[in-house]
This record gives sequence, C-alpha cells and structure tokens, in this order.
Amino acid sequence: MPLARIFIASGVLLPVLLLLRASPPCHGATSRSILAILAPYPDFTQFSGALASTGIAAEIDDHTSITVLAVDNAVMEQLQEPRLQHDDLRRAMSLQVLLEYFDDSNLQHLQGGFMQVASLYQAAVNITVLRGGHLAFAQSGGHSAAPPAVIYQRSVVESPYDIAVLQVSALISYPAAGFTHLLSKNGCGGFAGVVAATPDAAATYGRDAGAGLTVFCPHDNAVAAFMPTFNNLTGDGQTALLLYHGVAAHYSEQSLKRVNGAVRTLVTDGSKSYNLTIQADGDTVKLSATAKSAAKVTKAAVDKAPLAVYLIDAVLFPGELSNVV
Repeated sequence: MPLARIFIASGVLLPVLLLLRASPPCHGATSRSILAILAPYPDFTQFSGALASTGIAAEIDDHTSITVLAVDNAVMEQLQEPRLQHDDLRRAMSLQVLLEYFDDSNLQHLQGGFMQVASLYQAAVNITVLRGGHLAFAQSGGHSAAPPAVIYQRSVVESPYDIAVLQVSALISYPAAGFTHLLSKNGCGGFAGVVAATPDAAATYGRDAGAGLTVFCPHDNAVAAFMPTFNNLTGDGQTALLLYHGVAAHYSEQSLKRVNGAVRTLVTDGSKSYNLTIQADGDTVKLSATAKSAAKVTKAAVDKAPLAVYLIDAVLFPGELSNVV
C-alpha cells in the first residue's frame, strides 16, 4: 500500500478507535463502583459489606440512572444474626436500590407529593412527601396503614443522572430472621422463637418493621405458661394471636401514654380489623384485648423509629379470635 494511503487510513481510523474506546459498553455496565463510592464514608461500612456479600454491589455497577438508599452502621447492626439467610439479606438490600435517578433537588420537587418507582427487587417503592415536607419511602402494597417511617436524611453522593447515594433512617424491609434476632437480644427470646417458627407472622413482622411498627412482647415466663394453649390453636389462630401483639405504627414511650383508646393490630380478616385498647394510668401503660385478657407494659426494650418493642407481663388473647382457634 502506498505510504500516503496508510496515513489517510490512519487519520480516518484513529478517531473512530478513540470514539469506540470512550463509549460505554452497550449492555449498560459502568466503570464506577458503588463500593469505591462508599469507601470514604466510615458510617456506611456495614451497608457496603452487605452490598458486596449479597452481590447487589455488582448489580448496581451494571445499571445506570440508579439511586441507592444507604443506612448507617447503627441500622445495619440490627441485622447481625448468625443464621440470617443469604436470600433474606439480599432481598432487604435490593429494596434499597431504586431503578431511577433521584438527587436532593428532584426529591424536593416531587410532583404531586407522591411517586412509585421500581426497585432492584421485584417490588415497587413508594416515595411520599409527608406533612412538614419530610420525604419517606415504603414498599408498595405493605401492610401498614400508618405513614411510612423510612425518612430521607441527606444526600451523600450525586453523579447527575447516573447514580445518587442518599442516606435514609431505616431499611424499607427487614429480613424476618433479623427482626426476630432483634427481639431476642432485647429480652423477647420466647416470643421471638414462636414468631420465627410461624412463617406468616415472621414475614409480616419483618415486612412492617421498616414502615413503622410497635411490638408488645410478652415476658418469657408468660410465653412459657401460655404455650399449652397456643399449641392447641389452629395454624391461622396461632398466626393471628402473634400478629395481635403488633401495631402498624411506631409509638414512642411518650406517644404510647397519649393513645388512651383503641389501635388497630396487624391481624386482618377481610374488611374486619382487630383492635387493642391502650390506656395510661400515670406512668403505667395497660393493654386490654377483652375484660379477661389484659397486660401491663413493664419495660421499653427498643424505642428507635421506625421500631418500638415493649415488654409486657402477659400474653394477649382477644375474644374476636375465637373463630380461628
């Protein structure tokens, strides 16, 4: 080939080669790494480790236009359960990844105050503007009728229309095993064990823990004394009784004393709801299901939004559940 043609060909090919080299892969993979993005932030080391161990980090790196809802080490410590299943943790982490880009600016200007967006898990996440302007996240179709309690706190990293990392107050959904472990280490070992052995109850508690939840946990001796009765219930009756000890809202110690009335529990039966009565008598909070089934709150075991756990001195057994026993 004449030397002139070689130079001409080189002049044409070189810009093309440089352009191809600069172009991102067509399958959507990116050159950035979520683990590298989080590395300078020591408060997110446990969250970063969970993303890596579950493989979610690699999936984040394969997507563009994505938002990661990060939680700090204090929140992640609630998941320290030796027997936590890989799939449970993976599900929780994947719900923290939204398949659209949201930075602080477009969150603050959310049209209509509500939006539903797909997550990396096969479930949608609702973004809601609450009274006072706070932004909250919740799994779409969750059990809780209370306002979502996973609150937007701050923007950590923004790379426009590629990736944003936002800090939120809690996980959108807790793995059931992580939730029961949290109960166990706060004096609710007996109740937690029964919940863990009842799949429908465990799944409901785990799902609602990130959306605002109050649990009234009977002392271990009260659970042990009630077990003969519990074992004689039908499967539906057992699930209903366990869910009766949960309320789909976070009640702090002070707000619990101000209820003085009926609250809806996690038990549902079609259009019918099952209520629990809460009454304050000075510093003592009393719970009642029926005239013959009552308990007192003896201790606040956990009180950090979105979750509150109170120890009570008896198992609550409402008369309305007689049709499922």
